[in-house]
Amino acid sequence: MPDWLGWVAAWNPISSRAAAARELFGTPVGGGDSWVEQHALLMAGVWPVVLTAIFLPLAVRRFQRLSR
Repeated sequence: MPDWLGWVAAWNPISSRAAAARELFGTPVGGGDSWVEQHALLMAGVWPVVLTAIFLPLAVRRFQRLSR
């Protein structure tokens, strides 16, 4: 895998959720080198908050424009 694609895969929210689920069920996989891979449980909770904070205002503004 190219280095740039590995970076994208490591910072993917789905990868954090999968690693957190593996850790919680007792079958952890060897952590990677990046910070996000080493803190999968934290990122599994942070990603939804970040994505909601970004896209909720955008969606509300878009919906308001449609209803005009």
